[in-house]
Parts: sequence; structure tokens; C-alpha cells
Amino acid sequence: MKFSTRQDIEAPADFVFGHITDFEGLERQAMRRGIDFSRKSPTQPRGVGAGWTLKVPFRGKLRDLDAEITEFDAPNALMAMAKSGGLNMEITTELVPLSAQRTRVTFGYDVRPTTLSARILVQSVKFAKSTLQKRFEKRVKTYCQNLSEQYQVAQSG
Repeated sequence: MKFSTRQDIEAPADFVFGHITDFEGLERQAMRRGIDFSRKSPTQPRGVGAGWTLKVPFRGKLRDLDAEITEFDAPNALMAMAKSGGLNMEITTELVPLSAQRTRVTFGYDVRPTTLSARILVQSVKFAKSTLQKRFEKRVKTYCQNLSEQYQVAQSG
């Protein structure tokens, strides 16, 4: 099952990529949302091989999630792979500079079941796919608007 969306951001690609790969900031956001995590390799904060072990609340339970950066092509693309139970997940981010001050960002999230129970879970989630797609798009849009605002503040200050 795949979710994807694209948004335009009023900021250069380098600025956008720098914020998308601000793993320390993303870790702080995760902590505020109640996600327990630890880095696999504290000596490698950015780039291919950076990884985390997380405990994520999903459907009323804490689920173990293992995530790792598999592609890091600054400022063009970022890809991460994650595994949780019988699910393999691929998160992709692609940046295309439209002009010196505008960037198009494409976010993708692909979930693939590897076990029978995971297939049943994914099948049950497919019934709510349109709702989940809208929620995904809304979150990405809010994140991109915040990045545009941060860039405007950085330019004026």
C-alpha cells in the first residue's frame, strides 16, 4: 500500500533538505509525541547507515520499529527503510528545485506486508486508505508550510 504527495515550498532545495535531514530536531519532535527511540550508531548522525530503534504507539500498543537511512543524496533525495513485525516500509523524499527560491518536494510511503497477519492488517487498513491519504497529505502540507515560514523568518531576520 502506497501513499504519496507533493508540495511546493518557498525555499531553496538546500534549506529544505537541511531541515528534512535535521535528525536531532526530528528526534525532539518524536519525544514530544511519546515515541521512545534510540540511535543505532550515535557516532553517525547523518547519512547512509544512520538508524534508529523506536517504540511507536499504533492501535493502542507500542510497536517495535527498526529504521535506517538507505539513500542520502543531498539536496536531491532521501530514502529510509523500516521494519516492524511483518511489515517492511519504505519512506522516500525527492526534492526538485523549481527556481532559486522554490522547491517541489515529493514524499512517498510504501508499506509491504511479509507475513499473513501483516497482510490482514494491511488489507483492513486499505478500507480507510482515502482517509489516511488525506491525513498524510494534510500533515505533509502543514510541514511544508512551516518550512516556508521558517525560511521567510530566516531571510528577514
